[in-house]
Amino acid sequence: MLRMNSRLAAASLLAALCCAPVLAQEEPITPSGTRRTGLANRAPADYLSERQAYGFFEAVDTHETEAAQLALERSKNDEVLDYARQTIADHEDFKRKLGETGVSAAGSEERRRMEERSRMTNARLRKLEGGAFDRAYIAAQIEDHEKILDKVDKKIAPHAKTGAFASHVQDRRPVFEAHLEHARRIKARLGTR
Repeated sequence: MLRMNSRLAAASLLAALCCAPVLAQEEPITPSGTRRTGLANRAPADYLSERQAYGFFEAVDTHETEAAQLALERSKNDEVLDYARQTIADHEDFKRKLGETGVSAAGSEERRRMEERSRMTNARLRKLEGGAFDRAYIAAQIEDHEKILDKVDKKIAPHAKTGAFASHVQDRRPVFEAHLEHARRIKARLGTR
């Protein structure tokens, strides 16, 4: 009897040890009652969930629209004014389409950083006029769009799973790229005067 119990205990221990790596890889059960297993299904720790990406995009749209409104108020340069008008039109369209994705917003560190950057940039721009304003606004647009594209490419697009939201992210990226290239062309023409 003792020998049988020790064999049973050894078999149980062996089974537990064999299953431990598999069980260690399992994620918690989601609210819908499903469980994803395996490391291949996990996203890096620094990605943005769709809800966090939605919140980040809300902050981007608000920032870009507010900065463009400042440009419409302060700039006399036709190219800068055209850029600002296009930016407002594109980001208003993004806001509308974002609402159609079926995803809701959540906060994130990326959103908080964008909102803080927006406050700082707009406060700095409000102190400038003329050519100084134009150069600072366009320089900020270049920096903003480089950072936004980096976030989209590394933290949002690879993890967007919902059809409508993934499609929205794909639609946004070329527009961000176009804004960046347009701002770079304007910067080259503005020079340092």
